[in-house]
Amino acid sequence: MHTVLSITIPFFVIIFLGTLFRAKNIFDDNASKTLTRFAFFVTLPPFIFLNIVKSSNNNIFQWDFIVRFEIITILIFLSSLLLSKFLLNYKNREVSLFSLNASYPNYGYMGIPLSILAFGEKAAVPISIILFADTIVLLTLTSFFASNTGTKVYKNFFFILINMIKNPLLAAVLIGFIFVIFNIPIYPLIYKILNILSLAAPPTALFALGITLWNKVDMKFVQPIAVITIFKLLIHPFLIFCIFYFFPSSISPLWIKVAILCSCLPVAANVFAMAGYYETFVKQTSSAILVTTILSTVSVPIILYLLL
Repeated sequence: MHTVLSITIPFFVIIFLGTLFRAKNIFDDNASKTLTRFAFFVTLPPFIFLNIVKSSNNNIFQWDFIVRFEIITILIFLSSLLLSKFLLNYKNREVSLFSLNASYPNYGYMGIPLSILAFGEKAAVPISIILFADTIVLLTLTSFFASNTGTKVYKNFFFILINMIKNPLLAAVLIGFIFVIFNIPIYPLIYKILNILSLAAPPTALFALGITLWNKVDMKFVQPIAVITIFKLLIHPFLIFCIFYFFPSSISPLWIKVAILCSCLPVAANVFAMAGYYETFVKQTSSAILVTTILSTVSVPIILYLLL
């Protein structure tokens, strides 16, 4: 347990340090946006890229692993979609954003640094593959169900395609895979620059996340937030565990552990951006990110303890 706490306590302390500084008005919402952009565009891409290059080989695309993880992703998305539509009486866009909340973990700001911190550099490949595949699947599903007409579907698909191309985290994953597959060397000077930037990635991303948590939960949304929390922190990791452990395969145990750890993470900050784009479920998403992040300070260490 000491090992788990030595990993998770500093991790969550940095997050809530950001919240504390926001509470003291040392950092405001504009500072949060600036730090988030700095982490998203400047420090996290080199962090992902270097860890892929340092830890992987040509056998990076394990389709059995990808298919199993995405089966659970789609199952979580569709089951939460049906629940929100028929029990909570949400409309198309609300349904799609509710489902995205329930199925999209915080890979970028929490999953990548936590996985590498817990399991070492070799965890960079499976978490990067999960980030890449899950983002494509979930944003496509969200676009489809958030659209009311065929024209809007095509427009939203175009929007998602452009944003995936512009996403620096996905670009870093793709470039890292290209360097590995074609065995492209990195010049020492470039490596040093990227390495310096990558060292700033975990604390910057976590601190920025902490600043964004400084808000209040709207009590009108207790029911949907409770359902999202159960899906995200409990059902998702349980189903990932089941599909890997009850259906044996040749997949590396390390990859399976990374998959389980990633699936138990709180709602991704990217979901808030999607809610803003569709102009719906914004307050609920903000509250869901806050609640699941706070509760994950307990649930994540427990699951990590079981994995280690």
